[in-house]
Amino acid sequence: MPTINSIEELFNISREKLENQHGTININFANRNHVYTGNDVIGNCLQEWLPEWFRYIGANIQQTEQTQAFPDFTAYFNDLKYDVEIKAWHISRAPAFDIANFYSFLETTYESPNKLDANYIILGYEPAQDGFSQGFVVRRIFLKKIWQITGPSEKHKIKLQVKRNQPYAMRPCNFHTSPEKAFQNRDEFIQAVYEAYKLYPNEANTFTAEEWLERVQSYTGQ
Repeated sequence: MPTINSIEELFNISREKLENQHGTININFANRNHVYTGNDVIGNCLQEWLPEWFRYIGANIQQTEQTQAFPDFTAYFNDLKYDVEIKAWHISRAPAFDIANFYSFLETTYESPNKLDANYIILGYEPAQDGFSQGFVVRRIFLKKIWQITGPSEKHKIKLQVKRNQPYAMRPCNFHTSPEKAFQNRDEFIQAVYEAYKLYPNEANTFTAEEWLERVQSYTGQ
């Protein structure tokens, strides 16, 4: 494998080697092997598998010590650090994975505004549907920034999963089929998060929406 010097090279090698590859999920219990034929665990399994692939091809990628923190991984190339999130979804459907817990994202980016530049590596898979084949095929791999996979919804400035009148997680737009529905830059995304925080203030946070906005706007990016 060639030396990997950036997150873009990691993405390009993965896209070249993994797109249109077929896979199966097996369970071995009581010394009997079975190929799992359901669809509900494919995304989670791929999200656990991909970091091992990155390490196999020579990337230095480590899981974040706080397992519930955003982002999940940190990659290192030529003494540069990249924040990385890994997601997967059934590409024939609208993406519905959690991008990040809303309040956790606010806290993390307030403390470290540079995490706004986290890289999302996203696998779009398709379960076998011909009535005979088993498993799934990875159809597309994407490398995106958070504002490139988020956008407004009918109810909010940014698409949110809301439970009991409280935002739980940010959700993606149809970035793969309708990229024009995503925010066009970081500033649009920041403004939408700010508006959502004003709508759903949280007393547990030690900063206001205005303080969060001022803090993250002071960050000029990588």
